[in-house]
Amino acid sequence: NTLVNNLLDMARLQSGAVNLRMEWQSVEEVVGSAIRAAQPALGGKPVVTVLPPDLPLVEFDAVLIERALVNLLENAAKYGASPIELGAEVTADALVITVRDHGPGLPLALQGREQTLFEKFTRGQAESSTPGVGLGLAICKAVVDAHRGEVSAANAPGGGALFTLRLPRKPPPADAASLPD
Repeated sequence: NTLVNNLLDMARLQSGAVNLRMEWQSVEEVVGSAIRAAQPALGGKPVVTVLPPDLPLVEFDAVLIERALVNLLENAAKYGASPIELGAEVTADALVITVRDHGPGLPLALQGREQTLFEKFTRGQAESSTPGVGLGLAICKAVVDAHRGEVSAANAPGGGALFTLRLPRKPPPADAASLPD
């Protein structure tokens, strides 16, 4: 069922059949929702959130960004070790969301070729006992691309893998009454 849903999502995203529902969102709410949705795949592994208390509202498609975060959390649970850290911050022109694990990090064979992880049906290790077909990160990339953003993977300082989503942002409207209910 998950495989079929992933294939359908990938087809919709690549065909441009997905209309982004760009709305001003609370990053904290989407992060919390993603962590709740990923609970079955996390298998009890703790997720530590690193969110500044003053995160502004950011305009994005909450359903799609939640899906991307769930895929990153599932990936961290499959291939990494606890704790999993999910962080977010804003810069003048971007929302930056990171998911980090404390496992072995990215395979040495991918050094300098980390972007290949985001290709369809690509896995960090071709032969692995860990189940998966290599669509989760491709869906993340398609979601981020639809938002005109960037996604990257790297080995984290001190060990583990670090995935970064960078979404362009503009300042929220000054008048909170102009926000949708």
